[in-house]
Amino acid sequence: MQENLLTMDEVCRKLGGVRPMTIRSWVSQKKIPYTKVGRLTRFPETRINEWINSRTVSPLS
Repeated sequence: MQENLLTMDEVCRKLGGVRPMTIRSWVSQKKIPYTKVGRLTRFPETRINEWINSRTVSPLS
C-alpha cells in the first residue's frame, strides 16, 4: 500500500490556512511529521491526520 504524500500547500489548507512559513519553521524544529523525497519536503497524510488528532482538545463535560 502506498502512502499519500501531501505538498506544503495541501498541508496549509488542511490546517485551515496556516502559512507556508509556519510549516517550514515546524519542519526545521521537527514539530510536524514530514518526509524528504530528494530535495522535496512531503507530508504523509495519515501521519498528519494523527498529528492533528493528537493536538485536538476535547471539551469539558
